[in-house]
Amino acid sequence: MRALPHWPQWLRVIPATNRPDVLMRLFAVLFLLLPGSALVISTQRHAHAAMACAVVFFVVAHAALHAVSAWQSTTSRLIPAPLRYIDRHAAWAMLGSAWVPLAIQGVHAQPTSTLSVVGLVIGALCQVCSVRVTADRLRSALLVLASALQFIAVALIAMTVG
Repeated sequence: MRALPHWPQWLRVIPATNRPDVLMRLFAVLFLLLPGSALVISTQRHAHAAMACAVVFFVVAHAALHAVSAWQSTTSRLIPAPLRYIDRHAAWAMLGSAWVPLAIQGVHAQPTSTLSVVGLVIGALCQVCSVRVTADRLRSALLVLASALQFIAVALIAMTVG
């Protein structure tokens, strides 16, 4: 797909083969940061401090990992080895950060909604499937879907703790 003249300059410089991956990941970053900041504020006001910290960790970890992946796809230069390592293992880091709020809720013996557990499990399956996928576009789609499902699950979990 050619870059159209009305597209912003930053979007035109991204190679056409990488553009869908970058846009998917940027959508995920914005999806996590904008509603995520509202979730963090709400959790800080209505839940205990441990849950608020877990939600901050979840939102920041997922948004940062998607941002690293988007940045890696936009540049033609070789990115540093630690960032390549982080991007290669992003699924496991996202998986770990998504289960922290559920663990904190379990420690405080609060009831857990079935929908939140289903969202976490389906998100985890998407993340585990993305580990072995070699196609970058499918990997990006699976990780973005997993982040969205887990965000909804974490929001449900955070709002039930009081």
